[in-house]
Amino acid sequence: MFQDESGRLANVPSVDTLRKAMRENDFKRVQPFVKSLMDQIGETVRGRLAAAHLSPAEDDVRKYILKEFAKTGKAPSETTIAEAMKLPSIEAAHRLVERLHKADILTKEGAEIVSAYPFSAKQTRHKVAFPDGHEIYALCATDALGIHFMLGENIVVRSRCPECEGEIKIEVKDGKITSCAPEGVVEFVSSGDHCGCTAKTFCPFMNFFCSQEHVEKWREKNPASSKGEMYQLHQVLEHGKHIFGDFLK
Repeated sequence: MFQDESGRLANVPSVDTLRKAMRENDFKRVQPFVKSLMDQIGETVRGRLAAAHLSPAEDDVRKYILKEFAKTGKAPSETTIAEAMKLPSIEAAHRLVERLHKADILTKEGAEIVSAYPFSAKQTRHKVAFPDGHEIYALCATDALGIHFMLGENIVVRSRCPECEGEIKIEVKDGKITSCAPEGVVEFVSSGDHCGCTAKTFCPFMNFFCSQEHVEKWREKNPASSKGEMYQLHQVLEHGKHIFGDFLK
């Protein structure tokens, strides 16, 4: 904005443009000493694993469950776990699975394991395809990209925008996003009152949107979940790497 030869202001932005810039800046005004929502969520997921103090044998069972999830899109049964990991009994497998469930390392419904970060046995907005053609579901947008680093495999993520239900396609190869359609994809993470199990309270509100404009439209329609933070894809990729990069090591 500047004065022209006659002294009048030129290139003055419209009121709508200023309001839009202010709304978008709401997402970015995070003080340097304040951790982002994604940093807090990542610390929660990793922290609960550390706090469980699993023995090497118990951690091997956790990793086995994740590897089977990656292969088949669902978790092995307690009977299968007991047999594959040479546990003394099915009851021993049951006790261990219950422990992982209570520690929020995986979630159960009845006797079935329905999720284990970053995987979901139930349909979500985020489908991850591997080079051999098989597909699995991720719990949230960040988890979907994190799978690339956890497994060390190139992936294609197909998600749906909560605002328009349009398809979002993201290809990840060798640690980088090699293509994205549409081009303006962002992630929005709601900061509502999400207490308890992360998979049930936070993950449903961590989604890819086609654009910042679609985030704004969705926020207007969903005031209860409208507060939160928006991230560019390179930021989501880094968060996924930080959370899941060494999850199987």
